[in-house]
Amino acid sequence: MANVRFENITVGYGGHMVLKDFSLEVESGQIVCLVGPSGCGKTTLVRALLGLNKPETGSITVGDRVLFDAKKRINIPAEKRNIGIVFQDYAVWPHMTVIENVSYPLKKQRRPKDEIHKRAMHALEQVRMTEYANHLPSQLSGGQQQRVAIARALVTDSDVVVMDEPITNLDAKLREEMLLEIRMIQKRLGATILYITHDQQSALQLCDKMAIMQPDGSLCQFGTDEDIILNPANRFVFEFIGVSNFIPVTGSNGKYFLDCGEKFPLPQELVPAGGNIEGKELGVRLNDVVFDNKSSLKATVTSRVFLGSEYNYFLKLGQKEIRVQQDMLAARLYGTPEAGKETGITFINPHFYDPKPPEKIVSADEGQKKKKFSLFGKGK
Repeated sequence: MANVRFENITVGYGGHMVLKDFSLEVESGQIVCLVGPSGCGKTTLVRALLGLNKPETGSITVGDRVLFDAKKRINIPAEKRNIGIVFQDYAVWPHMTVIENVSYPLKKQRRPKDEIHKRAMHALEQVRMTEYANHLPSQLSGGQQQRVAIARALVTDSDVVVMDEPITNLDAKLREEMLLEIRMIQKRLGATILYITHDQQSALQLCDKMAIMQPDGSLCQFGTDEDIILNPANRFVFEFIGVSNFIPVTGSNGKYFLDCGEKFPLPQELVPAGGNIEGKELGVRLNDVVFDNKSSLKATVTSRVFLGSEYNYFLKLGQKEIRVQQDMLAARLYGTPEAGKETGITFINPHFYDPKPPEKIVSADEGQKKKKFSLFGKGK
């Protein structure tokens, strides 16, 4: 497999700039999840890689092959880029058997029949679907159809495999199973996979690295999931990856308060050294709010819900609602506060950010003018 490099890619539609000077490198043999809100340009980037969009500037390289270079006027046709693609809706042909679906890319390349059969069966073996070779898609489950789509992407020995929301249409249990399947297939083959999703939890479970895109199409952080969770580059990353609480901070000269309708002294150990946090907001993740009856911060539990592997709480701190998650180990070690009871809380690994500006309201007329695009073409 090969690495993938995007260098200063710019793509626009009808005067609307989606990506501007976008750069990213995916290392060979890694799964990199491209994560961001809808409309941030994830699909546009993938279409440029596949050769379905022509960027205005920049270059795209896979291994030592230049697929696109605006300055050198290189633009390899889509069918010659040797990139596998797995779509979220499977895109398997209903009138073809499993092995016919998997063999199709090789037939388009006019490979010998013996080679086609051998390679198709090998691809099905990689996804544990050989016994279903003669089945029609209608005889398969959703997860099995997605395995067929993955086998079809692997059959041509593609340099890179792109997966565009491949588990969105599966139920929760199948999504979990498919994430494990994708990881095992990647380990066996050493494949380079670019996985596109807006599902942060799937990305955290699957990826070697995550590339976080902001709504304006810029790349705001690229790194391991641990680095992104513990050291978010900005408020957008902190807020987008997981659910968080934000509490306004007031005060000065080292004495700060949490403004929750009522003012609560911010424990000194939470104040960053040498930092002025007046007018900022304290951000804390749900599982970084810890019950501690010795704490001076007292909140009232308004609701408690058991979710199987964890408890989910809503607390009232003054007039501010705080959401908390507590895993089963912590619940067994320290107990679970009941609804209606007061409890002490403390924060672990808080972050401080400027308040979020009011969101721009887009008029209906303006919204109508915006064009939508899918991996296949213009949306309607």
